[in-house]
Amino acid sequence: MKQHIVWSMLAALLLSTPALAADSLKMGYVDMRAVLTESKAGKQHRAELEGFIKDKQAALRKEEDKLNAMKQSLEKDQLTLSDKQKQDKQRDFQAKVQAFQKMAGEADQELRKKDADYTNKTVESIRKIIADLAKSEKINIVLAKTDMTVLYADDGMDLTQKVIDKLDAQSAKK
Repeated sequence: MKQHIVWSMLAALLLSTPALAADSLKMGYVDMRAVLTESKAGKQHRAELEGFIKDKQAALRKEEDKLNAMKQSLEKDQLTLSDKQKQDKQRDFQAKVQAFQKMAGEADQELRKKDADYTNKTVESIRKIIADLAKSEKINIVLAKTDMTVLYADDGMDLTQKVIDKLDAQSAKK
């Protein structure tokens, strides 16, 4: 009987410990997508990307216009050209089409690299800000908010705006 009471008390003590720990556990979450896009650095990055895209699109449109003119010329002159001349012009046209496709692919790759470089660099800064914020506010766990990870949380647990403000202040110093 005494053993049963001791085991019951031990079980009650072990089961109550997580409940006590849960009361002191403080959590928060950050919407990383929002920080990356709504911060001053994010808005500046988006503006730079849009400028880059416009420049590349203009260059690609210019090359595409040249290709269209070349194609029309080839179709127009097809009856007056010899077979050798047709083959040479078609080969030249195909080479320019391939160069155009390569140019478009390189532009896309460069765009992706610029975006990835910004994201990687900024996420590193954001993690440091989150760690400092969590320490100063005595937060035990900070989660990244996505549609699947944080299904519900009190508004007070959202640290996103605080992180954006600190990131903006940090980028203003640079």
